[in-house]
Amino acid sequence: MISPAGKTLGQRVRERRLELGLSQPQLAKKVGGITYQAIQQLERGGGTKHLVGIARALGTNAEFLQDGHGPTPSKRTLNQALDPLKVLGMAECGRDGWSLWNGETIDLVERPASLRDVPNAYAVYVVGTSMVPRYNPGEVVHVHPGKPVTLGAYVLLQRRGKRGEPPVAVIKRLAKRTGAKVVLEQYNPPDLIEITNSDIVSMHRVVGSGES
Repeated sequence: MISPAGKTLGQRVRERRLELGLSQPQLAKKVGGITYQAIQQLERGGGTKHLVGIARALGTNAEFLQDGHGPTPSKRTLNQALDPLKVLGMAECGRDGWSLWNGETIDLVERPASLRDVPNAYAVYVVGTSMVPRYNPGEVVHVHPGKPVTLGAYVLLQRRGKRGEPPVAVIKRLAKRTGAKVVLEQYNPPDLIEITNSDIVSMHRVVGSGES
């Protein structure tokens, strides 16, 4: 059925999905509990069994998708959806979870609400098992460069590489900090790692994590 606004329900769903840069499988994952074939069927004029969940995942409501006369999705909602979090590259290279850091964007993930207005925030994929069970290999962690780093916080620390080599990085817990060094704690195996301040490129606070 064509709505008074001149578009079908399926056309409006597809249009909104594409505005947000989502594939059918990605939208299905955001809805939860449905397959991408359900999205495909709806866009082709099929049933509306999951419309409420689909509308929520699209940042709008079922009324707007059905007839085009409900509240129009806000630009803020659209901008948030189009502002993913960059995942920067790390590759395991040594003991105790040290990883090569290239700083290049290797993936994009959904930006959590806590970092919505933090333009320089980023994420990394956990490599190695040195922080299990707190952080597991392949898990994505969210990093807030501007948030104060306090004792007990989890941090992503970059250390200077050897001459001509890129920096290396680790995710650890900050156990101690003095005017000359920091002490990082790892869980697997339990250990403390000392790093002089002059060797530190940056130390940013980890503020959350999620599935990759």
